[in-house]
Amino acid sequence: MVATISIEFFKNLTQSDYNNRCYDFHNDYNCEKIYYSKGILLLMLKKISSRNFLSLKFTDVNITTIDFFNLKEVEGLTIDTLYRGRAELDGELIEVSEDGKGYFYLEFYEGQKLEFWAKYISVE
Repeated sequence: MVATISIEFFKNLTQSDYNNRCYDFHNDYNCEKIYYSKGILLLMLKKISSRNFLSLKFTDVNITTIDFFNLKEVEGLTIDTLYRGRAELDGELIEVSEDGKGYFYLEFYEGQKLEFWAKYISVE
């Protein structure tokens, strides 16, 4: 588990190392399911070549923006961008929330989007 505020700003997290293992969430995985409950956001990802699953898990999450819609003939979504950025609060850009969370932008190639605060991230 990694504290989100330790992640470099605007670093492309779709192709990153987690626990000394390289992941390419854009090219090697499809997002099959998105689940949110009680502050946990899970992106269920299926590896294209082997059909194995893993989850990208964000904890202590507050979703601020969601833009989702259905598409015909789409089996899974492709993560296009995922990065830690800044959020606007009362006309100012902030880097960390008062309770120590980082702000994330998640966009899919097919057009869906999420923006959220999270305290930790892990790959399971």
